[in-house]
Amino acid sequence: MPPSVDLLSVFGHVLLLSLLAIGGAITVAPDMHRLLVGEMGLLSDVQFNASIAIAQASPGPNVLFVAVMVYQAAGLPGAAATLAGASP
Repeated sequence: MPPSVDLLSVFGHVLLLSLLAIGGAITVAPDMHRLLVGEMGLLSDVQFNASIAIAQASPGPNVLFVAVMVYQAAGLPGAAATLAGASP
């Protein structure tokens, strides 16, 4: 896990977004892009788009794209923190 990843910050942001998401998890994708690509610089645009494509192609809930994105940036601890925040 890169030392620059603040898991508590990512967890809090995802938790807040999950409480505000109306219309499904994909509606928070623009704000996740702003956080992970723009502000934190954890992912590139290509990685962000690939995460959404992988999660949409996989069976299961659409919210998995959030875990796939943070997994790329912070590994299993990041994915676990994100899933905990995405399902309050």
